[in-house]
Amino acid sequence: MTKETVVARTLLVLVFAPAGGMFGQAVAVAAAGREWWPWLVAALVWLVLSGLVSMAVSSLTSPRHHGQVSSRFDEHR
Repeated sequence: MTKETVVARTLLVLVFAPAGGMFGQAVAVAAAGREWWPWLVAALVWLVLSGLVSMAVSSLTSPRHHGQVSSRFDEHR
């Protein structure tokens, strides 16, 4: 497994697991007859913020960031 794959899988868990828990909490709170929307807003904010962090980390770990730019054109030379 490559370093990029490990980073991608770790970020996937860190992004979607907490959001899923917050969505589940919203459903449980709604079933109890209380206000559920704060949990839904929290889950959406988590998804957006963690998605932005994931994109930043992904771009920092990409080969292009380290000056190893390669294109399909260069591979066929």
